[in-house]
Amino acid sequence: MVAKLRGVVFDNDNTIAKIYPDPKTYWRDVFLKVVEECGGKVPEGKEDEYMLAYYTGKGFIEKLQTIGLKTGWDEFQRVKGVVDERERVAYTKAGKAGLFPDAVEILHYLEREGIKIAVATFTTKNVVMEAFHQKPDVPRPQGFFDWNDSLRLKLEKPNPKIAEIVLEQIGLAAEETAMVGDRLTDVMMGNLAGMTTFLVKRAEEDGPELVRTLEKEIEEARFDPESHIKVPDYQITSLTEIIPVLEGK
Repeated sequence: MVAKLRGVVFDNDNTIAKIYPDPKTYWRDVFLKVVEECGGKVPEGKEDEYMLAYYTGKGFIEKLQTIGLKTGWDEFQRVKGVVDERERVAYTKAGKAGLFPDAVEILHYLEREGIKIAVATFTTKNVVMEAFHQKPDVPRPQGFFDWNDSLRLKLEKPNPKIAEIVLEQIGLAAEETAMVGDRLTDVMMGNLAGMTTFLVKRAEEDGPELVRTLEKEIEEARFDPESHIKVPDYQITSLTEIIPVLEGK
């Protein structure tokens, strides 16, 4: 049994909100649009190669230079935030994305119980709040760390400083707060900060193969002291499964 929790920090994408109908297609489209808005065009047939360079951070700026772009990493990231926000907000307004039903349920529960809510995400606050605007009666987050904070402060998950910033905003200590996310970087950040951690596994969104990969990585980490921070305190398939833990059952 965990100590009585007084706050919950959620990741956004795929944790409390469905942001895009098809993640693979979405991220490809956004990436190509960012390159175009920076003044370039990815050579036909090279899309996956350029995307891999971007997401791994290996030789990406050099690849931009081969197509005549002098855009630096920080500027590319800034433009990506703008394009991503524009596309996601449009999806949400069109009813193609938004808060998951179990997220709506748990958010209402937390409000009734007087438990504080916060969000730590690598999308923008406007994207997150658009999903909340579509559900006017759902309680709003009281603490926030978003994409723009990440760019400004040069912080990425699993850096526990992100958790510390959000905890300070909601006035709670790590030991009385939970971190809930769908990726091991969320779990690692929460564990490093001293929070109770939940990994939500959404097979209907990620596909069963990715979920099995996460489970395998967690099991391997249980027996490796150096990787043990990847192990969540709880693994769930619905956010409502947090409720019995909060009630000490």
